[in-house]
Amino acid sequence: MIKSILRKVKNKLMPPAPAEHEPLNFGIETGIGTNIGKPRRLEGKEYIKVGNNTHIGPNIWLSAYDNYPYSNQKFNPQISIGNDVFIGAYSSITSINKVIIEDNVETADFLYISDHTHSITPEMGVPVRKRRLTSRGYVKIGAYTGIGINVCILPGVTIGKYCIIGAQSVVTRSFPDYCMIMGNPAICVKRYDMELKKWVDPPPEKKRARQTEESN
Repeated sequence: MIKSILRKVKNKLMPPAPAEHEPLNFGIETGIGTNIGKPRRLEGKEYIKVGNNTHIGPNIWLSAYDNYPYSNQKFNPQISIGNDVFIGAYSSITSINKVIIEDNVETADFLYISDHTHSITPEMGVPVRKRRLTSRGYVKIGAYTGIGINVCILPGVTIGKYCIIGAQSVVTRSFPDYCMIMGNPAICVKRYDMELKKWVDPPPEKKRARQTEESN
């Protein structure tokens, strides 16, 4: 009897800790087995969805903006992260339009993805951070793509499936499936040949275009 009373008092003073396997989601809609490290900045949780068995590293900036008070703009943002995705620490993913990361994408730390930028048009007395937000289109990362450290993916970019993006690349345009992407601005340096089962140089016309880009 006394032990039962003491147990009840102890439970009130010290509620039981959550099970070790219980994932943290910080109010974001997630699937089963997903874990999110403590974010550095988190906004627009109602516009963010994460699938099953996905890991998002700590100190991430994850924001979906439905308004921007400095310019009185309204948006319908969406951030969709699929199943079995791994996103490294200190990454930033922000949206006023749509960012889609498909299943089994894996990234290193310090990833940057945004579907928008501040206007570059000078406005008298208005700093860049308070200018209008503009979007060139949504961003999509295809399934099974691997992304290296310090990669920047800009608005309007679509990356195909099974791509590799090298470290410190700045991706300013879209690429199809099976591309090895590197550089600033990033270009396709190899294509995976399904018949040969290996990475090969791009076709000659694309190689010439690549050399032209590098010379510029």
